[in-house]
Amino acid sequence: MTVEILGRTLTLRAAVPPEVLKQVAQVVDEQLRELQRAHPAGHPTDLAILAALNLACECLETKEDYQQLHAQIEARSRQLIQMLEAHESQAPPGP
Repeated sequence: MTVEILGRTLTLRAAVPPEVLKQVAQVVDEQLRELQRAHPAGHPTDLAILAALNLACECLETKEDYQQLHAQIEARSRQLIQMLEAHESQAPPGP
């Protein structure tokens, strides 16, 4: 499959569906173009490194957010289970 990043056509192979690979290439292209606008004299290698650092930072932040959310969901689930169990133990026997 081919994608275009900063005007360069690249042939890529990946274990992800083509639409995902296109999306990834688009994100990288957007990141590089943004950096290129901010640093017009920047060397392409330096821009690529900055883009990689920015994307890695976003990835780590997302991972941390996910872990926090997962922990909150687990804690809330335990609370709800305890509330249900307490309610069941207090409920009068059914018919």
